[in-house]
Amino acid sequence: MAKRNMDSELTESLEKYLLAIYEIVKVNTAARVKDVSNYLNIGGPATSDAVKTLAERKFINYVPYGIITITKKGIEKAEEKLKRHHTIENFLEKVLLVDTEKIETSARQIEYSMPDDVLDKFVNFLTFMENCSCKEPKWVRSYNYYSKNGKMQDKCLNCIKNKEKFDNSNCCSGCS
Repeated sequence: MAKRNMDSELTESLEKYLLAIYEIVKVNTAARVKDVSNYLNIGGPATSDAVKTLAERKFINYVPYGIITITKKGIEKAEEKLKRHHTIENFLEKVLLVDTEKIETSARQIEYSMPDDVLDKFVNFLTFMENCSCKEPKWVRSYNYYSKNGKMQDKCLNCIKNKEKFDNSNCCSGCS
């Protein structure tokens, strides 16, 4: 796994705390340790330790027994993480056609199970695909058909048959 600079990067656990603080502060302007603890349904001592760590790393402003506000660095990191998560969820839902009840958990598992450099490339690819000005790629439609029907379209089978001849002049031209 890519090495993380612990002064600036977040563990999965710290990220959950930062995102909770981000959501609370968005609504209430500030938070207290108790608010974060209640939001995450986690005990106060663990929350207090996480909040102190986030403050040390300059993601939030916090004085013991005081209010918590989020720094510009914290906002940027939270929004980056939320955008990444949404991009992965969108891919799981719209391209891979993952069951709705599995999307959230699956996205989280993807985010925390692969090395940072691989995750960055994966998310960059997904972001490119989301923002590309081309219409939905034909292979996505072909995959959707395959996923729903358990078999390749006849046109795709024809492409596969002609693959060795490098005759792909009609490849996917008529796929719908």
